[in-house]
Amino acid sequence: MGGTAIKGGALDASGRILAQRDTATCVDSGVQPIVDQIAIMVKSIVDVLEIDETRIVGLGVGLPGLVDYSDGRVINCANLPGWENVQVAKRIAEKTGVRVLMENDANNAALAEARLGAGNGEASMVMLTLGTGVGGGIVLNGALWRGADGTAGELGHSIVHPGGRRCACGQAGCLEVYASASATARTVVEAIEAGAASTLAERIRAGQAIGAADVVEAAKAGDEVARAAWDATCKYLAIAAINLQHGLNPQSVVLGGGMSAAGDFLLDNIKRQCAEIMSHRLGRQPDLRLAQLGNRAGFIGAALTALDA
Repeated sequence: MGGTAIKGGALDASGRILAQRDTATCVDSGVQPIVDQIAIMVKSIVDVLEIDETRIVGLGVGLPGLVDYSDGRVINCANLPGWENVQVAKRIAEKTGVRVLMENDANNAALAEARLGAGNGEASMVMLTLGTGVGGGIVLNGALWRGADGTAGELGHSIVHPGGRRCACGQAGCLEVYASASATARTVVEAIEAGAASTLAERIRAGQAIGAADVVEAAKAGDEVARAAWDATCKYLAIAAINLQHGLNPQSVVLGGGMSAAGDFLLDNIKRQCAEIMSHRLGRQPDLRLAQLGNRAGFIGAALTALDA
């Protein structure tokens, strides 16, 4: 679940999707109304499948924030106001009567891609989710790696430009402020405001917002400002992939999230820049791949988390 929508589904033990549902999030209503929404969604899925609720192994829930997996507590979630130090798993369990496992949404997506998507069942994989921000998840030996404090995988807050742009987390130079969809658009806006000529200039000066998809379209059409911004985004993602390769040596690095819709225009650029930056003496290049499960990865991974517990 996130600040825009709640997506859910039911899976069997083999990972096959039996039913799917989605609804808009009551984002400004606090914790309990969203808990109620989740309970309604669970009941809807149970009703359509006509199954006995006692057959439900568990309910996995993911959201974009810091989660204490051990007790189902949401430490904080920027997209959901008021969700700080809240025992969400307990509330949902009380409402649904089902055992609940909480997890970060990017971790869930990584687990799903590792087992049923681009990771193809490999033992080790790292996923970068590229959207408004940058998330991540690490799978080692077939299981999520949460780290000593449960916060592993916050790859968007790895430092790629010390002393650079300020991130909402308080750090300067995070990957998120240089390689997310919003950061890509920001790079174009800053260039135009500094006087660069671009086909996107008229829209920006008229106060219209642009997104990463607009930058991609303009770059493909030959806009030099858009192309430079896209190259910069891909350079920072190449740096992140190389650092992951040296630090963890995963079998693959998978790119998901909304920006991955750019497909080979994203993938080929990052691969090219990895080859330019990384020394061949230090091992193989990162095996970069595009995610395969799309926006289903989150709820598939949540279900797998529940099955694993």
